[in-house]
Amino acid sequence: MDALEAKRKGRKVLLAGFLSNLSVGILYTWSNLKDAIEYTLDPATGERLYSAWDVSQLNMPYSIGGAVFAIFLIFAGRLQDKIGPKKVMILGISMVGLSTIVSGLIVHIPILFYITFGVVLGAGLAFVYDCPRPAAMKWFHPSKKGLINGLVVAGFGLGALWLGFVEVYLLESLGLSLETTLMILGGLILVIGIPCAMNVIDPPKGYVPPTPEGYDPSKSKVAAKSPSVSLATTARTPQAWMLLVIYAFMCSAGALVISNATDLMRVVPDGGETGIYAATILGILGLMVPLTSVTNSIGRASGGIISDKIGRKQTYWLMHAIAALNMLGFAYVYNTPTLVVIGITLACVTYGSTLSVTPTIVADYFGLKNYGANYGLVYYGWGLSLIIGPTIAQYVKNEGLKAGLEGADLYKNAFLIAVALIVVSAIIVTMLKQPKFKPEQIVD
Repeated sequence: MDALEAKRKGRKVLLAGFLSNLSVGILYTWSNLKDAIEYTLDPATGERLYSAWDVSQLNMPYSIGGAVFAIFLIFAGRLQDKIGPKKVMILGISMVGLSTIVSGLIVHIPILFYITFGVVLGAGLAFVYDCPRPAAMKWFHPSKKGLINGLVVAGFGLGALWLGFVEVYLLESLGLSLETTLMILGGLILVIGIPCAMNVIDPPKGYVPPTPEGYDPSKSKVAAKSPSVSLATTARTPQAWMLLVIYAFMCSAGALVISNATDLMRVVPDGGETGIYAATILGILGLMVPLTSVTNSIGRASGGIISDKIGRKQTYWLMHAIAALNMLGFAYVYNTPTLVVIGITLACVTYGSTLSVTPTIVADYFGLKNYGANYGLVYYGWGLSLIIGPTIAQYVKNEGLKAGLEGADLYKNAFLIAVALIVVSAIIVTMLKQPKFKPEQIVD
């Protein structure tokens, strides 16, 4: 295969992987769906239509989905390492689409909704998410790992953009029920995702990616090629567990904000929905999920690119500094809709950057041969972040309501806890270093 043909096929796989991830980003629209469950009223009684849901339960599907996503990722990675990405991705997209449809039939039964939107959808996401990155990276030169990782995972973040707009359009503009909306979304996921997944393939055996023109390995900030090791070897390194904790603590701040974006806009500005910014808040509430989607994806793409230029740890430190200062801003400074938008933007950009830099470090440290399984281990940390961040937010808010707190004070302690977690994560970053392996441990 000549260099021109390799580039063409590599770009096709990259685009197909991006669009496959784009099709299934419904988990990141949970803020919209949560609001529909919490605030939709029964026109006949004026009471909450979905009264079977306690307010304390509202983040459970998001947290369960994220946790199951992370748990299944290691299995999905090992499966795609053995049989290739296409079949695994088709299975995953089918699970996401069908579970979304079934969720529309059982919105009034929270425990069943946890299973469909949490367990089944989360497992399906793992099968989709874990395949395009290693497939695409194998088509391109190792010096492009950060860029390729960033572009592929940006699709997952951007999925909430189109899905969020469709949700708002169906729920608010057309006045459809949440049940009907979920069934339509599930159908769209299947129609868009499956054709894309069919084009995600590994390169042929013995393929060597073409070297970029003008590439000078002496000037590169990242390794040109990393030795590959098994999952068992990876699991015995402290670096794998350090990366897992970094994921869990650093991403908790972003998960806290993403899962509560619309509520933060409702309560954090002075006076909330009934204060001087009431009209502004009402006008931009529907934009919160698209905002988180776009800025999350910008972080994913830019984080990978920046890490190729300045190095992985340097990018990590930059992200941690911004994230910590931003959480302090939420706690003490942000009191207008404009400042809240800035805060949400920074939270999502740093969150997204973590989701592109970390998988690139995994490829740097442990190679590509067993990348799917190795990254699956580290990714457990991200799943934990979707439990830690939203749970902290929900607990702090509930305690604040009991204490009679209002506005930004409802979430203040959650932001301060997030700062502490980010600081611990930053300390771990300083201890990271490239692992060294014995010849007998290297498999490729």
